[in-house]
Formats: sequence, structure tokens, C-alpha cells
Amino acid sequence: MLKLIRRAYAVFKAYAVSELVRSKGFIYGFIGFSLWIVLFIAPMSLFVDPGHSTTDIATYGFTAILIFMFYSIATWDWAAELRWMINRGMLEYYIASGSGFLPHYLGIMPVSMIWLGAALLINYATLSLLWGPPQIVIADSLVFLAGFAMLLTVLVAYALILGGTVISSGTTGFVMEIISFILPMATGGLAPLSRLPYALRTFALATPFSYPAEAIRYSMLGLTPVMDISELLFRGYVYALAFLALAIAYFRYQLKKILREGVRATAMW
Repeated sequence: MLKLIRRAYAVFKAYAVSELVRSKGFIYGFIGFSLWIVLFIAPMSLFVDPGHSTTDIATYGFTAILIFMFYSIATWDWAAELRWMINRGMLEYYIASGSGFLPHYLGIMPVSMIWLGAALLINYATLSLLWGPPQIVIADSLVFLAGFAMLLTVLVAYALILGGTVISSGTTGFVMEIISFILPMATGGLAPLSRLPYALRTFALATPFSYPAEAIRYSMLGLTPVMDISELLFRGYVYALAFLALAIAYFRYQLKKILREGVRATAMW
């Protein structure tokens, strides 16, 4: 256990110094991201009910950004990290030594959370300047915790699926763009399921992605979900755990595959 903690701390220290201290892209990235969010969220004001205040728009936007940012972290910090491991020769070392990936991810996850926190603060300030301060109120703390735990379960499974695809095909770009950006949007990640067309809502409920988003929106915004909250949580956890089991099996299969065939050369697209 002590060795695992030391390794995780060494990874955390290396990534924190590299990405949070020395990287000039840290500031430029946040400025660019804030401008991108403004362009992305601004059209919301065209579709919001006239009875809603600008503060409501800011609150809806912040909740959408919160969910979207978690998917971005799972995509680019967790799944795409395997591409960098391949390029640096770390993946072969972890497999050959039997040390596993756990210490590495225990080290980078705190860095991911620091990035997430900073990004949310900047976007909170951006939304406040444009429309007014988002009203962040946890109306039901138990549902929020249940929804957040469900979201993390789905994100881990999601990252395993993407990571398995990376190490098996050697590509990230096209797969990442389609799955990480289009799928969360199409399954209610940015808008309540009640506002989606019926066909799209039916598709969203057939995936594990919509349930944690609905639970979090219900607990933070008080928006009535498309089904009873107890049924939403039950179905959500069934989907999330089944998705996680499938993702673990897929990732293990891809690891065994590269032991037979070797690690593929990686490319961005």
C-alpha cells in the first residue's frame, strides 16, 4: 500500500508541475475555453421560455458545462492518457512489470480535478458577467450524491471503452470527437430529456448517459425528470453497472490482444 501511495504521489507531482506550473497553455487554454463556452451557451437564450430570468439561463448553462466538463476529463485526461503511455513506452512497462495502471491514475485524477475546478470557476465568472450569477442550490443532497456517484461510474466505464479503443486501433481523434461530444449532447447531457424530441428521448433512455444527468439536474435545478426519481435512480444504476461490467471486459480483452499482437503506433486521427 505504501509503495502504491508513493508511486501515485510521484505521478501527481510530475503532472502537477508539468501542467499546472510550467505549462503556458494553462492560462491560454482557459481563456480560449471561456470564449468557446460563450459561443456554445449563448444560443440557449434564444430557446429559453420568456418567463425565465437571465439567472435561470446562467444556471442551466452552468449545469450543462458541469456535466460536459466531466465527460471531457474522462475523454482527454483518462482515456487519451493511454495514447501518451504508448508514445512514452510506459504502457509496456506497466504491463510487463505487473504494476498496473492504478497508481498512475490515482496520481493524475487530482490534477484533473484541479483543472475541472479552475475551469468551472472561470466559466461561473463568465456566465455571471453575461447573464448573472448561476444559482447553485442543492435541493436534494441524497439524490445529488446518488446521481454524482452514478455519473462517476458511467465515466469510468466510458473511459475504459475509449481507452480500449485507443490501444487496439492506435487512433483517438475521430472516435473521441464522435463519442465524447455528440453522444453526451444527444442523450440529454446539455438539455433535460423532457425538452428533447420523443425519438431522441427514447434513444437517450436506452443509454447509461442520460440518467445521471437527469438526477443531477433534478437535485440542482429542481427540474422534474421524465420518470419517477426512484425509478430513474434504479434504472440508472442498472445501466451504469452493466456498462461498467461491459467496459471492464472490453478493456481486458484489448490488453490481452496487444500482448499477442503488440502495441500499435498511435496517431491523433
